[in-house]
Amino acid sequence: LERVIGDLLDLARLDGGAGALRWQAVPVESLFGRVAARHERECRERTITLAAAIEPGAEIAIGDPDRLEQALQNLAANALRATPAGGRIDLRAELAPEGVRLSVRDSGPGIPTEHLPFIFDRFYKIDASRAGAAGGSGLGLSIVKAIVERHGGRIAASRAPGAGTLMEITLPS
Repeated sequence: LERVIGDLLDLARLDGGAGALRWQAVPVESLFGRVAARHERECRERTITLAAAIEPGAEIAIGDPDRLEQALQNLAANALRATPAGGRIDLRAELAPEGVRLSVRDSGPGIPTEHLPFIFDRFYKIDASRAGAAGGSGLGLSIVKAIVERHGGRIAASRAPGAGTLMEITLPS
């Protein structure tokens, strides 16, 4: 209950524009490094490969380093829950026409296509029977979307058959 209340408060602050973002140049390598470090133990225990790639020109994102990390940590945690033992999670940064695109791709079963339009809605869960620590509050992706939108960016999710889920954050330069 405390976690849900905390998530709701955080989402309300983001939606309401409260709390100024600390705008700065953020090295993507350090963002990806902190994400990898946080999930290293679980990846090792479940023999999941977590790899990162940064294309030339995408080494720096502009934004609040703490909020960008929060968004990526959330996406990586979701990817980890969806990825079976022996699977793979890829963090990628690439130059996009609009700015920098940061993506998280997992090798899990993928989000069913009929759910994709709703996954960023508050409290939406693909499997409503999931609850507690394993299932989350249903607010994580709403928080990610709010963070990305506060940065003037956009987020998209897609599914490729047999390729898991791809979450892409595009941030303006």
